[in-house]
Amino acid sequence: MNGNVRLARQPAAGPAPTQLTRDQMRFHKRAGIGANGSRFNWPIILITLAGISYNAVLAFLNAHGSAVTLSLVITTEVLILAAAALIVLAAGMQPKDGPPALLFTCFLIVALLISVFGGTWFIGMARNIAIIALFAMLGARMGPIGLKRCFFLAGLAVGAVLLIEVVSVDQYASLFQPGPYFQQTRGIGMAEYDDSGLFAPALGFEGRFSIFAITGHRTSSLFLEQVSLGNFAAVMSIFLVTKWQEIARWQRVFSVALITLILLTTNSRAGLAITLAAPVVYHIAPKLHRYTTLLIMPVVLLAALAIAHAIPSTADDLPGRMAVTIENLSTLDLQSLAGLEALSADLFADSGYTYVIYASSIFGLLGLWFFVCTVVAGPGKERLRCSLLTSIYIFSNLSVSGTSIFSIKTAALLWLLVGHMWREDAVTSGSDRGETNPRLRSEPFAGTRQRLV
Repeated sequence: MNGNVRLARQPAAGPAPTQLTRDQMRFHKRAGIGANGSRFNWPIILITLAGISYNAVLAFLNAHGSAVTLSLVITTEVLILAAAALIVLAAGMQPKDGPPALLFTCFLIVALLISVFGGTWFIGMARNIAIIALFAMLGARMGPIGLKRCFFLAGLAVGAVLLIEVVSVDQYASLFQPGPYFQQTRGIGMAEYDDSGLFAPALGFEGRFSIFAITGHRTSSLFLEQVSLGNFAAVMSIFLVTKWQEIARWQRVFSVALITLILLTTNSRAGLAITLAAPVVYHIAPKLHRYTTLLIMPVVLLAALAIAHAIPSTADDLPGRMAVTIENLSTLDLQSLAGLEALSADLFADSGYTYVIYASSIFGLLGLWFFVCTVVAGPGKERLRCSLLTSIYIFSNLSVSGTSIFSIKTAALLWLLVGHMWREDAVTSGSDRGETNPRLRSEPFAGTRQRLV
């Protein structure tokens, strides 16, 4: 080389290297993000699993001699959220914490204003948004290995309890006594005609939608009630659509088998719809504009209006649920749109759109819509798939159900995945094109230096 130092030629083809900003470099150094992700992986996994299973743990204690009250349930959830906040602070704030932090701040301000003008403390939606914001921030601090491990462990726990329930309902009921637990902590009465100890709505009724009558009731597994189990299947489907090419074959098989068992035994219409939509979203999402998701909520509301008028129904079926949604929305006045009747929000716990408006005003619904549809949106294939199916899941659920999508039991996993997509965007060079650069996964700063020959 004639004593001269030459820079090695860079490959002519291939993705451009990642250029991390100074703030991103500082964040990665603080969080300890490397080849395997973050040093906070296991604390985040444990907190997420606690959010999923704490009701089952408390129900087990309640069924075996330790009386559990609503105040203990609330305290447990507050402690889980506090632990999540501590991890966020310990890892250090990062630039992409802005959107969830701003969303929570806005909802907290609205809650305070509603409480002041309403004369009673009301923080229902602020609590819901706190779950979204905190677990999204945790996901941004979790590596890919940690995320896969978290979803597998959650699925393993849910699947194990589900197998107990399918094989022996009596054994499941004796372990958790869901009926007495919800009666004692939520004031939800037990079915007079049933002494099994199950959650009354999980017993179903004649003519209710079902795929196969395998267990004689709608299974609930670790969640103790059937709606969250159906939502868990939907969240697992979103994870598969987003990370299908990255997860091992055995985890794909396990996840698909678990989702199938859940759908066959819990008979969830919403869960089935999201699962059937997942393969379609996988193929079409990369071809759509990143902000196509903004159309999901208006399209869902227009579809609900059309169905409610075309097929009038008062039954507990799709036309009936759509009719309830349209009827409730049509009765909104200026007081409720402004959030001045927030204390009536719980009357609409089974009507999602109306509940959100009552609990946080029309501006709360619009803020949630904008956040959900834009926070994950990006040009990468994974992000487009995640964003589209998440929007479908949330806004279709709000039209036929109530507040279940805000429950920490399933929202924790969903928003952990959403937040993780931000981290992937910051660490991998190919994420904006739906690609993966193995070298940059193992060396986050490889694109900032050159090799000497």
